[in-house]
Amino acid sequence: MNKRTASGWLLVLACVAYARSASAVDLLTVVEQASDHDAELAASRAASQAARQAVPKARAGLLPQVSGGWGRAYNSTVMDGYPRTSYWQNGWTVSLTQPVFDWSRWTAYRQADVIEARGVVDVARAQQATLVQAVRAYFDALAAEDELMRANDYTAALDVHFAQLRRRRAAGEATVIDLQEAEAAREQARLQSQDASSDLQLKRLTLEQITGQPFAALSRLSETAPMPGIDPVDADSWARQAEANDYLVQLKQIDWRIAKLEVEKARARHLPVVNLSASHTPAGAASGYSRPTTTSTAMVSVTIPLFEGGEANAIVDEKLALEDKAQDELLAAQRMASGTAREYWSRFRAGVVRVDALTRLVQTSRAALDATQIGYKVGSRTSADVLRASDALYANRRDLIRARYSTIVALLQLKAATASLDFDEVARVNGLLVAGSARAAGAASVRDAASGGAVEAPVRKVVATTVVPMAVGEAVRVGVGAPTALAAPAPTPTAPLGAARNASDSFAVNALEAWRASRSPAQTTLR
Repeated sequence: MNKRTASGWLLVLACVAYARSASAVDLLTVVEQASDHDAELAASRAASQAARQAVPKARAGLLPQVSGGWGRAYNSTVMDGYPRTSYWQNGWTVSLTQPVFDWSRWTAYRQADVIEARGVVDVARAQQATLVQAVRAYFDALAAEDELMRANDYTAALDVHFAQLRRRRAAGEATVIDLQEAEAAREQARLQSQDASSDLQLKRLTLEQITGQPFAALSRLSETAPMPGIDPVDADSWARQAEANDYLVQLKQIDWRIAKLEVEKARARHLPVVNLSASHTPAGAASGYSRPTTTSTAMVSVTIPLFEGGEANAIVDEKLALEDKAQDELLAAQRMASGTAREYWSRFRAGVVRVDALTRLVQTSRAALDATQIGYKVGSRTSADVLRASDALYANRRDLIRARYSTIVALLQLKAATASLDFDEVARVNGLLVAGSARAAGAASVRDAASGGAVEAPVRKVVATTVVPMAVGEAVRVGVGAPTALAAPAPTPTAPLGAARNASDSFAVNALEAWRASRSPAQTTLR
């Protein structure tokens, strides 16, 4: 293959990688689809719509009640000494009833506004719960993909080391024990890869269940992207915000208000009720009259409760106890909200520190692995030392992946604890995903063009994934940088996973062959 043909295929590969990243589904899209698909959220919206009817229902109790009717009746009267009298009655009547003073109905009208507000808050709480669930499922899927990549890379690195051991064994420079240790490490790595594949499948099924549809690819978080920080930075401020704004706290505050109005309604049973009623029956045979008679009646009635056997007092005591219950539940919700905010604040702050420490640890482990491999070549280190150094590097990479995603999720859960997590907040994190994917795709294209299509050995730094296809068993990667601490002021450049390798230890793959393999249904990993 001449250079011009190879350059053409490299250009095609770069275009394919860019197209795949452009069509990747981002976090905001997943969250929106989850909101549209969530049945519990839809149920909350329906319940809120029903709660809105509380106001017109209560207002109807204060407005006049007008009714009308028509009837026809046959009457027959027989009296001793008089002829039998029979006649038909027919006619219509209109009646009106207007409450003049009924404190219970007025209190119910005031309570209706609170009931409607509760429905609105309940929908907002369900919406936020859906956001948190979708965010966690999204990052769980990304973490599972990264873990599968890490396990595959670890397996490939051990395969390279095992092949080197076999050559050394043939030359008399390695022992059978070295081969057995390397083989045991390879089996363990394969088991990790199988477990990671199973976990990824479950995470993808969970994401599909939340959104209602599968995705071809997910946008990824670039390891060089600066992470969002928090403002204010102290835990007390977040705890106070949670105590005042948490949706559960708001619901308990509304329940307490409703309970207080229930007490007021119960006490209204001791008050008189004044009603105005009127009726009109025109040109009909009224009751007791054999001739057409028009009757009109209007009156004001006053009902004063005198004795109900103690029922009214019992109802008041019941409502007072329920008011105390609602107040205690509000206090418990405030304490829980404060504790939850402090917990997620601590997780986020600890995550920032952990990501920074693991970033340095990965770099140190990488350098240690390079030094150990060099020492192994000159005879100052054993094969077991290389295996231990490789295991430490890939274990630290796994911990770093989990720490980065856990820290971002903790930040969003901290926002949720203060009822401030919405689509705008998700969009800010989504901007990191979209920008990071674009930068990683561009960097990968430049690296591929500059290297002439050769991709380095799995022992070297694995290029970070820009887009990972969602099909089970498929993992096509186009580039990764080294992680930076959350809330870092700017991305930091990174070095490869290892130093330059000996030509016999490199694991180069032709770009054209890798592109062709990526189009097959079998698992493909560009390294």
